[in-house]
Parts: sequence; structure tokens; C-alpha cells
Amino acid sequence: MLRKLSAFFLTAALLTGSVAATAAFAQSAPVQQQKIKVNLNGKELAFPQDIVTENGVAYVNSSTLAIALGGSAAWDTMSKSLLVAKDNKYALRMYQNSTFAYKNGKETRVPYAPRVTTGAVLVPLVFIAQELGAKVSYDAKKLTYNLTIEIKS
Repeated sequence: MLRKLSAFFLTAALLTGSVAATAAFAQSAPVQQQKIKVNLNGKELAFPQDIVTENGVAYVNSSTLAIALGGSAAWDTMSKSLLVAKDNKYALRMYQNSTFAYKNGKETRVPYAPRVTTGAVLVPLVFIAQELGAKVSYDAKKLTYNLTIEIKS
């Protein structure tokens, strides 16, 4: 009986010690969350909000991206839609929480809907960048999207 009791206390002490050590390690080693970056023609593009990823899709500030690529983006609060345009040749109207859209006046579907946040509208980076004429590649090791486009002065 004494041996069983001693074994029980020894096991309990070992388990308690390992739990305490694990908790101490967790407190001393905070989780490092790496940020995704976007480079435009070799230079980092700064966004006013952090890049948000969901289900492998990176969402960025619509105005910042559109302006950097030579276009524009405007939110219409009445229709809850975003108009992304460039050079009077391209116009895409996307609707909040919907993949229904109009591209150059014709009905279409987009792969991802814009997301409205406090003070900004976020759009899928790769889709909008390609729609505005940029070539997009992704460096998974550096968590970096590389956009290339000819910028007209």
C-alpha cells in the first residue's frame, strides 16, 4: 500500500512539474506571427491596415492597392458596393458579401467579395491586382507577394 501511495505521489509530482515547466516556457516564448508583405516593382507597398488572410486569400486596403496600380477605388454606402476603375477602360463594381459583380457594365461573378471594416474596404489582393494589370507571384518562404506593373507617369 505504501509503495502504491508513493508511486502515486511521485507520478503526480512529475506531471505537475512538467505542466508547470510547459506553462513557464509558453509565457517566456510568445507566439511570433509573421506579417505578409506586398512588394510593388521591387519596393514594399505599405497598407494602412494589416493584411488579413482567410482561407488562403489575402485581403488588402482597396484604395491603397488601386492607387498604387494606377487606378482608383470608391465605396458607395447606398448600394454597399465598391467601384474599382482604371484608365476609363476598366470598371469593376463588387458588392459587400456577394460574388455578384459588374465588369465594364456586364454581369459577372468575382471569386471573393469585398470586406468592409472600420474605415476601409478590403479586397482580395491577387484578384484585384491582376484585374488592374499587375503580374503577381508569391514567395511562400518570405510570405511576400510580388507585383509588377508598368506605372505610367
